[in-house]
Amino acid sequence: MEPNYVTLERRGAVALVTMDNPATANAMDENMGPRLAGALEALARDRDCRAVVLTGAGGVFSGGGNVVAAHAYLAQHPGQGASPVFETYTKWVSRVIWALTGMPQPVIAAVGGAASGAGLAWMLASDLVLVAQGVKITPGFLAIGLVPAAGVTWHLPRLEGLLRAGEDLYLGRPLSPERCQELGLVDRVLPGTELMPAALTLAGSLAQGPRAALARSKRLLGRAARQGLCRQIEDERRAVMAAADQPEFAVRVGRFVAKG
Repeated sequence: MEPNYVTLERRGAVALVTMDNPATANAMDENMGPRLAGALEALARDRDCRAVVLTGAGGVFSGGGNVVAAHAYLAQHPGQGASPVFETYTKWVSRVIWALTGMPQPVIAAVGGAASGAGLAWMLASDLVLVAQGVKITPGFLAIGLVPAAGVTWHLPRLEGLLRAGEDLYLGRPLSPERCQELGLVDRVLPGTELMPAALTLAGSLAQGPRAALARSKRLLGRAARQGLCRQIEDERRAVMAAADQPEFAVRVGRFVAKG
């Protein structure tokens, strides 16, 4: 049966958007990308929607790009590199980032399972972030020979400082939810059973606020805090595609897929 890829539920003025392809760890690819971007862009135009909750199905928030598909592409196109795959992925990644940061409604990321790569990017681009205890949050890019993308090299140094961000990205070590909260990447860390009720309650409170004033406040905060993000994401895109054509990416992604 064809996966849903993205499901949308309405809870009054709150929209619950769920990345729903657990077989790929809700990975960003040519299937997830257009559906997630399209759902968020449609909500941005929906005046009945006053707040958005973004989450993932199957015990995972998002595992980032679909590197299993990229590995398969390399096997089918030996010696050619995987930049065509990541050109597609990063196109949709950029659209999702613009949707999250540009939509007038506040967006709450409810992270109930592992988040890495683009999954971390969705967190950083959201307005509020709630995370379940014990969730593994991993940058993960360099471990497979890729370059951090989706605005991660822009957001992370501004939130936790250049030195800490460099260490986290270069080493790719998992970050505990508690450390993320200390560093200012996460608003609240909650028991798993409390995550979605808390996210929906928070979204409901936001939905009762003054729509126009909230939208203008988000726009002003974004303008003040995210100048230069557009150029950085484009530079990241080009760097990712270049890295995906290097022999080291093929070696590292092969090891990653073999580990399962």
